[in-house]
Amino acid sequence: MLKRLLFVFVFVVGCGDENVELQSDTDRRLDAGIDQSVNDDAGNSDVHLNPEDMNVSDMQPTDADMGVIDMAPDLPPTPLRCEETVLDGNVACAGSEPSTTEHFLISAAECGFGLRPPTNASITERRQLIQAIADKSGGIRTIQQVMSNLNRSGRAGINSDNAYRLRNHNFRGFRWNTGDENVSYWYPQGVTGSSDAVAGGKIAGRDLVMVSWYHNSDDRPTKGVRISIADVTNLNNVTYRHLLLVEPTGTPDAPNFRSAQTGSGGALHAGGIVWWEDFLYVADTTGGFRVYDLTSIMRTNNADTNRIGISGDQFDGLGYAYVVPELFRYRRNNQGCTIRFSFVGLDRSSNPPALISGEYRSDDHNGRIIAWDVDAETGMLATDAMGVRPSAAYVSGQTRMQGAMRYEGNIYISSSSQYQRYGRLYRTKPGFGESSITAWVYGAEDLYMQREQDIIWTAAEFPGNRDVVGIPLVRP
Repeated sequence: MLKRLLFVFVFVVGCGDENVELQSDTDRRLDAGIDQSVNDDAGNSDVHLNPEDMNVSDMQPTDADMGVIDMAPDLPPTPLRCEETVLDGNVACAGSEPSTTEHFLISAAECGFGLRPPTNASITERRQLIQAIADKSGGIRTIQQVMSNLNRSGRAGINSDNAYRLRNHNFRGFRWNTGDENVSYWYPQGVTGSSDAVAGGKIAGRDLVMVSWYHNSDDRPTKGVRISIADVTNLNNVTYRHLLLVEPTGTPDAPNFRSAQTGSGGALHAGGIVWWEDFLYVADTTGGFRVYDLTSIMRTNNADTNRIGISGDQFDGLGYAYVVPELFRYRRNNQGCTIRFSFVGLDRSSNPPALISGEYRSDDHNGRIIAWDVDAETGMLATDAMGVRPSAAYVSGQTRMQGAMRYEGNIYISSSSQYQRYGRLYRTKPGFGESSITAWVYGAEDLYMQREQDIIWTAAEFPGNRDVVGIPLVRP
């Protein structure tokens, strides 16, 4: 059944709130050095591990970066495939919600899901409104101009806690400055970069990483979402800058804008992001995708940290020097099967390329992963007469998914707090029959594949532990 065994699986059996973990000696070594505190995944961090400082540069990674897990002997049944039948105006969803065995990813029927694309007219109208807003601003800036004006310095390396967790990997990464490392009301979530953005992987010869942060506060109005553009070409000298995402409001005659927020007034969670050329795709948990225009980055002309929008000659973005406007949305088709957009990654290795979205479920391993093809010429999602429909769907077999991506036919899943407060990273695909597992960091979130160097990145979310960290891809 299993041809190759690098790590023996940590099998979890649960009854109510009680969990028993059966571990091999290998797994105990894999998960060594952690305390017994548990994080609740709701943004509330508890006890932080503070092991003795170690000389990270002296660590010698092993070749066993990704182990194959020995799973249960029987695969789950083959799910139903697409049903084109429409009942009472709704697509039949029988094949879109199959159950699987924990840690076994299976295919699902993809045609029950759908998104409503923006119309050409609505995009044109929004561009006109953005231009009217820009006319009130300090001017339009390009990504390259922002890159030349990065104003914060990261710190080399990652913290000793995560370094010990990833000791069997040739890991790399950086930390934010101490203010961003510890701020209590901004939480990192999504991660993408120049390798997603352009085929060559670099912009102006630089390797860039972009991270989204949501305003984790009950304050109203919310500050919404900010993104950080970081130059990681030299990880010993990382510089970065925050930019604010905004939603245009008003009319071309009376333009304005507000922070990125939900219908209830809370911050958009921005649990995953993908940078594709001129567009920034942002996961909208219950809505679909919001798409921001990176060719229309606007310079503010006032630095009031408590004001946002246009007032007379003042153009404020809560103290941020740059704001990035929303251009259009892909909205979930309410006549289709229900799905959540907790995160989004990218597959640039497929033809066509595809966005990979998925849904977080805390104690249910039937969270689904959906592939949405991208038109490589326009950067927009592939659309037919029925709207935007997925090219593939999967049931993950993993709890607490925080991110996923697909690469060379394999699906990579970032899960949080599966071993006490620590995450795990999985590699799998339909029909594989087992998953690969490796230790992952505390507070692991979205995934980003730096193709040119074969590095998988995540951004950890909790204060005091906010590494942006990558490990080498290990192919099957």
